[in-house]
Amino acid sequence: MLVLLLAASVFVPFYFSVVVTCGIAIMTMINCKVRTKAFSSPYSKFLLGFLIIPFFISAIYNNYWGMVYAIVILAAATCAFYVRSVMNRSLFNKVMDLTCIASLWCVAIAVYQKVTAYGLAPRYRPVSVFHNANCYGMMIEFIIIIAIYRIFTNKQKKNFYLAVIELNLIGLYLSASCSAFIATACAVMTMLVLKNRYALAVGLVCVAAAFVTVGAIFPSIFPRGLEAIDSTCGQRLSIWTTALRGITRHPFFGTGALSYQMICEQLGGYKTYHCHNLLLDTLLNFGFVGFGAIGIYCLAQLKLLLLRFKNNIGMNMNILFTAALVATAVHGMTDVTILWIQTGLLFIFMYSAMGIGSECLESQLRLPSLVPDYAEKAPVQPVYLKN
Repeated sequence: MLVLLLAASVFVPFYFSVVVTCGIAIMTMINCKVRTKAFSSPYSKFLLGFLIIPFFISAIYNNYWGMVYAIVILAAATCAFYVRSVMNRSLFNKVMDLTCIASLWCVAIAVYQKVTAYGLAPRYRPVSVFHNANCYGMMIEFIIIIAIYRIFTNKQKKNFYLAVIELNLIGLYLSASCSAFIATACAVMTMLVLKNRYALAVGLVCVAAAFVTVGAIFPSIFPRGLEAIDSTCGQRLSIWTTALRGITRHPFFGTGALSYQMICEQLGGYKTYHCHNLLLDTLLNFGFVGFGAIGIYCLAQLKLLLLRFKNNIGMNMNILFTAALVATAVHGMTDVTILWIQTGLLFIFMYSAMGIGSECLESQLRLPSLVPDYAEKAPVQPVYLKN
């Protein structure tokens, strides 16, 4: 029930997502059995231990927003481990169906926002219930690959999932997020190739090429003009240059979350909240030490994903999560929308599939214990001595 409530909170204003996430995190930490199960996955305690550090780093540099974000990140990570620990195939598919249904509500809101704003601001990009249009674009990336996953796993309702994809493509067009367009194409291509649907993959390439060609001939079909793309590229270059200078100032531990908005005025960079690049944002916020700690956890999860593929465990879920990784990596080249609470939670739900059926594989990821667990192998027997 809590997992479904958390999933529903993703599709309403983010305040609800934050409240539900923090509530589940607190419940996890105060309940011994729940906490033990949640942190039983490999490297979970390692990652959580590191995520405490950015709070104090932010405090050192008077980065108060960074302190707030550090608490939310801790809550989200705890919530992720909880969701992973309770997830099973039936619940996972219910969550995926819920996201597909809820996305239709978001499309309706986006269309309404566009229609009502068109007279005064024809270039307005609807945000639906999300923080900005780019976050909405990333949500649509995930929704589309989730709908494709459900087409593979629930063929009886194929027409419904196709309708979900078509309606969300309207939302993607209205969001006018170039990064989301490209990331969606790459993620869908990944799914089709891994499912050996090569004819569909070639067809997707042809459709994308035709769309780009028509767009070059008739630029007005794009919701944002080409001049906006040129302006965006110039802004990105200024942001990335400033971020690199900021990284060199504090290379080891960074200066906490949202560091860019703190240094952009000091270094004369373009004013915004983050680095618009996932790699640079991680290095600026958490330094090379933090980047290494997060990297170790991510590599462990990638190894688990490869082991699942090798052992033929949950193949459709593996393909879905791989596509989510591709979408995140591609979109992360120009934006950090994955670090927002709603997009992050939807990614967490797809990540939770890695815990389904992986018990036999996780032993290959664990570090060797310094203290042997004799209790399970040789239970202690009472000894009675005669006087």
